[in-house]
Amino acid sequence: MSQHPIYRALRLFALWLAATLGLNSAAQAEQFIGFGQPGLPGRWALETFPVFNRNTNGTVRAGGNTVLAYFSETGFTDTTRDQLQFWVGAVPGYSNTKGARNDSPWGIASPNLGFAYYYNVVEPTSAYGEADYTTFWTNPALMVEFPNGNDDIAGHGAFANRYAVSFSIANYLRVGRFAVTFTPIGVHYAARNRNTTDLGDGDPRQLRGGVSYWFADIAAGYLVSDDLWLGVHHVYHLNNRAGSSFAASRVAKVGPAMTYTGFSRQNLYLSANFNVDYHHSPNLPHSNELTMALVKFF
Repeated sequence: MSQHPIYRALRLFALWLAATLGLNSAAQAEQFIGFGQPGLPGRWALETFPVFNRNTNGTVRAGGNTVLAYFSETGFTDTTRDQLQFWVGAVPGYSNTKGARNDSPWGIASPNLGFAYYYNVVEPTSAYGEADYTTFWTNPALMVEFPNGNDDIAGHGAFANRYAVSFSIANYLRVGRFAVTFTPIGVHYAARNRNTTDLGDGDPRQLRGGVSYWFADIAAGYLVSDDLWLGVHHVYHLNNRAGSSFAASRVAKVGPAMTYTGFSRQNLYLSANFNVDYHHSPNLPHSNELTMALVKFF
């Protein structure tokens, strides 16, 4: 029996929605100026990484990984030259469905646990703030995501009812008033959904995100005042490149970046990037994106 044209259109829209909303880990945060260096020793922190994205098709997404983290006083060297970080978090948010179904646009994605290690490869030989102050940190991080129980095909958290894991190595370099945080490469693997999904073809199946990568994730800036860093951010994503039920895609983003430390006495730190999509594969629409990081130690 042939399908009604409206039904076929809804199925195609659901397939496109799956490809565009299911391709990335919602918990994956991009770099900010100053990240990759340790936190306050022996302190807890509440960290949130809001992301606001809108594309030319009118799809709006808002959400961000929000975690409770602990930073150790010392690391494996039993000195302050290194540090361990542990966190637990999840990604509440919103993603409009554009009338595809009656699924709620609100949801929670990617409950996650994480571990990060910070090591001071190059220790400074001059006082903090001096013109020749130089330091270099490296920061490998591992995060495991857990199923969110959502079997919708639209809305925030759709296609996130699965296990996933990501690994990356960030690096932080500061020379005088210049600083750069850069991740040369990161990898994310999303396993099959625990639930089956019927996209309208009568063949329910467990969809899998597979392997995705991101490259050249760089946030570089200059300290223009005592508490304000201004610079640029860049990242290139290769999504669903292997073992995936979704079409492979790619997107490259660049834009201005800032970090503000004026609330450091209150142990509060703010960062933001405004990303413009300057290159994308034909199966993705153009999009602009605001990403933020708010970290509060207590």
